[in-house]
Amino acid sequence: MRMLSTTLVAGLLLSACATPPQVASEGDLTVLRGQTAVIEAGPAASPGVDQALVQAIQARVASRVGEAGAVQPGAMPARYRLQVTVGTSPAAVGVSTVVGPQVGVAPWRSAPTKLRPWSRRGPVRTAALAVLDLSSGKVAAWATVRTSGDDPVDLADRLVAALTPAKS
Repeated sequence: MRMLSTTLVAGLLLSACATPPQVASEGDLTVLRGQTAVIEAGPAASPGVDQALVQAIQARVASRVGEAGAVQPGAMPARYRLQVTVGTSPAAVGVSTVVGPQVGVAPWRSAPTKLRPWSRRGPVRTAALAVLDLSSGKVAAWATVRTSGDDPVDLADRLVAALTPAKS
């Protein structure tokens, strides 16, 4: 019995230590099927963010969007623009869709990391993908990922997965 209790407590403690990446999104990539989408070129990172990381995320997003049905640029005029941005923020900072102080549960676009004695409170990397309709200038879909990791493949895959509709 003691062994079972110890195993259960150890499992609970270890599972509480892991903080999964936070993902927020709206819309999906179905609008890109059969359409041309171009990646916005230029600086897409805040100061202190590695440009090589940003370019690696942009390249991975471009290849994953091609898998989702988008046509390669040059075949026809671009209808959508993909904007990828990467930044860092303190772990206690979040992004909300509501103006003013936040109390209790709020519509967080990217919630702050909860303070836990065992967790590291270093800076958090935030990657965002916005699909912009060039004819109207409106955002057709967006996704944001907050994580302490800096693997460009993982960040890009999480952004695209957040905008991929569930298969029924």
